[in-house]
Amino acid sequence: MSRLNDIVSFLQYDYPNRVVIEPEKRSSKLRESLFDVMATYNPGVIVKAGLGSGHLLYELAKGSEAYIVVVEPSMKIIRDFIDGHSDDPVINKIHFINGEFNQFPIDYYAADLIVCIDNLDFLESGKVVDEFRRALQFDGVLFMAGTVLFDEDIEGIYDDFMKAAFPLHNDYYLRDDLKTVMTLNEFKFVKGSIDYNPVDLFLLANYFNAYFQTGTDASLGIIDDNHDEFVRLYGLEKSTISEPYYISIFLREKPKDPR
Repeated sequence: MSRLNDIVSFLQYDYPNRVVIEPEKRSSKLRESLFDVMATYNPGVIVKAGLGSGHLLYELAKGSEAYIVVVEPSMKIIRDFIDGHSDDPVINKIHFINGEFNQFPIDYYAADLIVCIDNLDFLESGKVVDEFRRALQFDGVLFMAGTVLFDEDIEGIYDDFMKAAFPLHNDYYLRDDLKTVMTLNEFKFVKGSIDYNPVDLFLLANYFNAYFQTGTDASLGIIDDNHDEFVRLYGLEKSTISEPYYISIFLREKPKDPR
Protein backbone atom coordinates (compact mmCIF):
# COMPACT_ATOMS: atom_id res chain seq x y z
CA MET A 1 0.00 0.00 0.00
CA SER A 2 1.10 3.58 -0.60
CA ARG A 3 1.63 5.87 2.37
CA LEU A 4 -1.51 7.83 1.39
CA ASN A 5 -3.56 4.64 1.48
CA ASP A 6 -2.06 3.78 4.86
CA ILE A 7 -3.00 7.22 6.18
CA VAL A 8 -6.54 6.99 4.79
CA SER A 9 -7.01 3.55 6.33
CA PHE A 10 -5.82 4.78 9.75
CA LEU A 11 -8.05 7.87 9.58
CA GLN A 12 -11.02 5.59 8.98
CA TYR A 13 -10.04 3.54 12.04
CA ASP A 14 -9.71 6.65 14.22
CA TYR A 15 -12.80 8.49 12.93
CA PRO A 16 -15.38 6.80 15.20
CA ASN A 17 -12.94 6.51 18.12
CA ARG A 18 -11.65 10.11 18.32
CA VAL A 19 -8.39 9.15 19.97
CA VAL A 20 -5.78 10.82 17.71
CA ILE A 21 -7.76 13.30 15.60
CA GLU A 22 -9.83 15.88 17.50
CA PRO A 23 -10.47 13.91 20.71
CA GLU A 24 -13.24 15.12 22.95
CA LYS A 25 -10.86 16.42 25.64
CA ARG A 26 -9.61 19.14 23.27
CA SER A 27 -12.92 20.11 21.67
CA SER A 28 -13.87 23.00 23.93
CA LYS A 29 -10.54 24.83 23.67
CA LEU A 30 -10.31 24.26 19.90
CA ARG A 31 -13.81 25.56 19.33
CA GLU A 32 -13.20 28.62 21.52
CA SER A 33 -9.93 29.46 19.76
CA LEU A 34 -11.28 28.90 16.26
CA PHE A 35 -14.39 30.99 16.79
CA ASP A 36 -12.24 33.76 18.26
CA VAL A 37 -10.22 33.76 15.01
CA MET A 38 -13.40 33.87 12.95
CA ALA A 39 -14.76 36.80 14.95
CA THR A 40 -11.46 38.68 14.59
CA TYR A 41 -10.82 38.11 10.87
CA ASN A 42 -14.33 37.40 9.50
CA PRO A 43 -13.15 35.02 6.76
CA GLY A 44 -15.37 34.63 3.70
CA VAL A 45 -13.91 31.30 2.60
CA ILE A 46 -12.83 28.70 5.18
CA VAL A 47 -11.00 25.52 4.18
CA LYS A 48 -10.63 22.74 6.72
CA ALA A 49 -7.77 20.33 6.03
CA GLY A 50 -9.37 17.08 7.09
CA LEU A 51 -12.88 16.37 8.25
CA GLY A 52 -11.48 15.31 11.62
CA SER A 53 -14.03 13.87 14.03
CA GLY A 54 -16.75 15.88 12.29
CA HIS A 55 -17.85 17.66 15.45
CA LEU A 56 -15.79 20.81 14.99
CA LEU A 57 -16.64 20.95 11.28
CA TYR A 58 -20.33 20.78 12.14
CA GLU A 59 -19.99 23.55 14.72
CA LEU A 60 -18.10 25.62 12.17
CA ALA A 61 -20.89 25.25 9.61
CA LYS A 62 -23.60 25.87 12.18
CA GLY A 63 -22.00 29.01 13.56
CA SER A 64 -20.71 30.71 10.43
CA GLU A 65 -22.06 32.20 7.22
CA ALA A 66 -18.73 31.67 5.45
CA TYR A 67 -18.27 29.45 2.41
CA ILE A 68 -16.92 26.27 4.01
CA VAL A 69 -14.85 23.63 2.22
CA VAL A 70 -13.38 20.49 3.73
CA VAL A 71 -10.60 18.55 2.00
CA GLU A 72 -10.69 14.96 3.22
CA PRO A 73 -8.56 12.10 1.83
CA SER A 74 -11.08 9.41 2.87
CA MET A 75 -14.24 9.19 0.79
CA LYS A 76 -15.66 6.78 3.36
CA ILE A 77 -15.34 9.36 6.14
CA ILE A 78 -17.10 11.93 3.97
CA ARG A 79 -19.96 9.51 3.28
CA ASP A 80 -20.22 8.48 6.93
CA PHE A 81 -20.35 12.12 8.04
CA ILE A 82 -23.02 13.01 5.48
CA ASP A 83 -25.07 9.91 6.33
CA GLY A 84 -24.93 10.83 10.00
CA HIS A 85 -26.43 14.25 9.26
CA SER A 86 -28.74 13.34 6.38
CA ASP A 87 -31.75 15.21 7.78
CA ASP A 88 -29.83 18.23 9.01
CA PRO A 89 -29.86 21.34 6.77
CA VAL A 90 -26.53 22.49 8.28
CA ILE A 91 -24.80 19.84 6.17
CA ASN A 92 -25.78 21.73 3.02
CA LYS A 93 -23.45 24.56 4.02
CA ILE A 94 -20.38 22.32 3.72
CA HIS A 95 -18.63 21.62 0.41
CA PHE A 96 -16.67 18.35 0.35
CA ILE A 97 -13.56 17.58 -1.68
CA ASN A 98 -12.00 14.13 -1.63
CA GLY A 99 -8.30 15.00 -1.86
CA GLU A 100 -4.94 14.99 -0.12
CA PHE A 101 -3.07 17.79 1.59
CA ASN A 102 0.27 17.68 -0.19
CA GLN A 103 -1.58 18.15 -3.48
CA PHE A 104 -4.16 20.48 -2.00
CA PRO A 105 -7.12 20.75 -4.41
CA ILE A 106 -7.72 24.44 -3.64
CA ASP A 107 -7.03 27.24 -6.12
CA TYR A 108 -4.30 29.82 -5.62
CA TYR A 109 -5.26 32.49 -3.07
CA ALA A 110 -8.77 31.01 -2.69
CA ALA A 111 -8.92 30.68 1.11
CA ASP A 112 -9.21 33.36 3.76
CA LEU A 113 -8.75 30.82 6.57
CA ILE A 114 -7.24 27.32 6.54
CA VAL A 115 -7.79 25.09 9.55
CA CYS A 116 -5.31 22.25 10.17
CA ILE A 117 -5.78 20.16 13.33
CA ASP A 118 -4.01 17.04 14.61
CA ASN A 119 -2.59 15.71 11.35
CA LEU A 120 0.66 17.51 10.50
CA ASP A 121 2.87 15.04 12.39
CA PHE A 122 2.11 12.15 10.01
CA LEU A 123 2.07 14.15 6.78
CA GLU A 124 4.85 15.51 4.57
CA SER A 125 4.74 18.74 6.53
CA GLY A 126 7.04 20.82 4.30
CA LYS A 127 4.99 20.09 1.18
CA VAL A 128 1.71 20.58 3.04
CA VAL A 129 2.75 23.99 4.36
CA ASP A 130 3.80 24.97 0.82
CA GLU A 131 0.33 24.03 -0.39
CA PHE A 132 -1.38 25.95 2.40
CA ARG A 133 0.67 29.03 1.54
CA ARG A 134 -0.31 28.73 -2.12
CA ALA A 135 -4.01 28.38 -1.31
CA LEU A 136 -4.21 31.29 1.16
CA GLN A 137 -4.93 34.89 0.33
CA PHE A 138 -2.22 37.35 1.31
CA ASP A 139 -2.91 38.18 4.96
CA GLY A 140 -5.03 35.03 5.10
CA VAL A 141 -5.04 33.08 8.36
CA LEU A 142 -3.62 29.63 9.05
CA PHE A 143 -5.07 28.07 12.20
CA MET A 144 -2.90 25.16 13.32
CA ALA A 145 -3.29 22.90 16.32
CA GLY A 146 -1.42 19.81 17.36
CA THR A 147 0.79 18.10 19.89
CA VAL A 148 4.29 19.53 20.35
CA LEU A 149 7.32 18.40 22.27
CA PHE A 150 8.06 19.79 25.69
CA ASP A 151 10.46 22.71 25.20
CA GLU A 152 13.40 20.87 26.82
CA ASP A 153 12.80 17.60 24.96
CA ILE A 154 15.65 18.31 22.55
CA GLU A 155 16.34 14.61 22.00
CA GLY A 156 12.70 13.93 21.19
CA ILE A 157 12.02 11.05 23.57
CA TYR A 158 8.28 11.50 23.05
CA ASP A 159 8.85 11.27 19.30
CA ASP A 160 10.75 8.03 19.87
CA PHE A 161 7.79 6.58 21.75
CA MET A 162 5.33 7.71 19.08
CA LYS A 163 7.40 6.34 16.20
CA ALA A 164 7.56 2.95 17.90
CA ALA A 165 3.83 2.92 18.73
CA PHE A 166 2.46 4.67 15.61
CA PRO A 167 4.30 3.69 12.40
CA LEU A 168 2.86 6.65 10.46
CA HIS A 169 4.28 9.23 12.87
CA ASN A 170 7.03 11.53 11.57
CA ASP A 171 7.97 14.17 14.15
CA TYR A 172 6.43 16.63 16.55
CA TYR A 173 7.79 20.16 16.50
CA LEU A 174 9.24 22.14 19.35
CA ARG A 175 7.22 25.35 19.55
CA ASP A 176 10.12 27.60 18.57
CA ASP A 177 11.05 25.30 15.70
CA LEU A 178 7.49 25.43 14.39
CA LYS A 179 7.55 29.23 14.44
CA THR A 180 10.90 29.25 12.61
CA VAL A 181 9.69 26.83 9.93
CA MET A 182 6.55 28.86 9.35
CA THR A 183 8.48 32.14 9.20
CA LEU A 184 10.76 30.68 6.55
CA ASN A 185 7.64 29.72 4.62
CA GLU A 186 6.33 33.30 4.58
CA PHE A 187 3.97 33.01 7.52
CA LYS A 188 3.92 35.59 10.30
CA PHE A 189 3.32 34.28 13.81
CA VAL A 190 0.39 36.07 15.45
CA LYS A 191 -0.19 34.21 18.70
CA GLY A 192 -0.26 30.80 20.30
CA SER A 193 -1.56 29.08 23.39
CA ILE A 194 -0.52 25.82 24.99
CA ASP A 195 -2.53 23.38 27.06
CA TYR A 196 -1.43 20.20 28.80
CA ASN A 197 -3.67 17.17 28.46
CA PRO A 198 -3.37 13.85 30.33
CA VAL A 199 -2.40 10.96 28.04
CA ASP A 200 -2.08 7.38 29.21
CA LEU A 201 0.83 6.03 27.18
CA PHE A 202 -0.05 2.42 27.97
CA LEU A 203 -3.58 2.87 26.62
CA LEU A 204 -2.28 4.81 23.62
CA ALA A 205 0.24 2.10 22.74
CA ASN A 206 -2.49 -0.51 22.95
CA TYR A 207 -4.80 1.59 20.79
CA PHE A 208 -2.21 1.77 18.02
CA ASN A 209 -1.35 -1.91 18.41
CA ALA A 210 -5.00 -2.90 17.97
CA TYR A 211 -4.76 -1.44 14.48
CA PHE A 212 -1.14 -1.93 13.39
CA GLN A 213 -0.47 -5.24 15.20
CA THR A 214 3.18 -4.34 15.74
CA GLY A 215 3.24 -5.11 19.46
CA THR A 216 3.87 -2.73 22.35
CA ASP A 217 7.26 -3.94 23.60
CA ALA A 218 9.28 -1.36 21.68
CA SER A 219 7.16 1.66 22.59
CA LEU A 220 6.75 0.72 26.26
CA GLY A 221 10.44 -0.14 26.40
CA ILE A 222 11.25 3.44 25.42
CA ILE A 223 9.30 4.66 28.43
CA ASP A 224 11.22 2.30 30.71
CA ASP A 225 14.58 3.29 29.21
CA ASN A 226 13.82 7.01 29.59
CA HIS A 227 11.69 6.89 32.71
CA ASP A 228 13.42 9.73 34.58
CA GLU A 229 13.29 12.02 31.55
CA PHE A 230 9.59 11.31 31.02
CA VAL A 231 9.04 12.19 34.67
CA ARG A 232 11.08 15.39 34.42
CA LEU A 233 9.74 16.60 31.11
CA TYR A 234 6.23 15.23 30.86
CA GLY A 235 5.33 14.62 34.50
CA LEU A 236 5.02 10.86 33.99
CA GLU A 237 3.01 9.29 36.80
CA LYS A 238 2.41 5.56 36.46
CA SER A 239 1.69 5.47 32.70
CA THR A 240 0.17 8.95 32.27
CA ILE A 241 1.95 12.06 31.01
CA SER A 242 0.98 15.69 30.59
CA GLU A 243 1.06 16.17 26.81
CA PRO A 244 1.71 19.68 25.42
CA TYR A 245 -0.91 20.77 22.88
CA TYR A 246 -0.29 23.94 20.90
CA ILE A 247 -2.83 26.13 19.10
CA SER A 248 -1.16 28.69 16.85
CA ILE A 249 -2.29 31.42 14.50
CA PHE A 250 -0.24 32.55 11.49
CA LEU A 251 -0.82 35.14 8.76
CA ARG A 252 0.21 34.57 5.15
CA GLU A 253 2.71 37.35 4.48
CA LYS A 254 2.63 39.56 1.43
CA PRO A 255 5.70 39.43 -0.84
CA LYS A 256 8.27 42.07 -0.03
CA ASP A 257 8.52 44.96 -2.45
CA PRO A 258 11.75 44.33 -4.42
CA ARG A 259 12.37 48.04 -4.84
